[in-house]
Amino acid sequence: MATETDIANMALDILKEAPITSFEEKRPIAGWLKRNFAATRDAELEKAEWNFALRRAALPAASDRPAFGWSNAFILPSDCIRLIPLTECGTSEGRPIPHEVEDGRILTNAPGPLKIRYVYRNTDYARYPATFQMALAARLAMGMAHWLTGKSNFAQIASNAYQQAKNDAWLSDAVQGTVPRAADNEWVDAR
Repeated sequence: MATETDIANMALDILKEAPITSFEEKRPIAGWLKRNFAATRDAELEKAEWNFALRRAALPAASDRPAFGWSNAFILPSDCIRLIPLTECGTSEGRPIPHEVEDGRILTNAPGPLKIRYVYRNTDYARYPATFQMALAARLAMGMAHWLTGKSNFAQIASNAYQQAKNDAWLSDAVQGTVPRAADNEWVDAR
């Protein structure tokens, strides 16, 4: 079962540095990891619609309506990192719903409940596929390489490791689930 510390140590392995036992250690690298781990994790989660970090929700309309431009507001879940574009049926093949995201709320003319899909802040590292763990570790290594080692070649090694791990994670994630057929598309059916 992977932990934050395990992923951080994978990053240190890329840079050929000694592992840490926790983010609370007195070593400067533990402090760097404590300051940067969550933001780096969230940035990597935000980049794609990772299967292990997707959620669905049906949101009720908020009681306070937008001052102008839209008729309804819906409060985003607190763990939402990125909203996936809205559609009438809530799936990627549905008809798009015009909307804006503003100050933690979805503004739209659609009525509630509003079906949404979103990338959430998944902190259950045991659910991360190995390919994503490697990508996150390599991204951490890339961020700390020059600061920690003082050597630009380690920054390049980390960058190369990140590109490969990110591509592997995307490929692995992309082949999970059913690819929609054109005949299943709501747009095609409407024509």
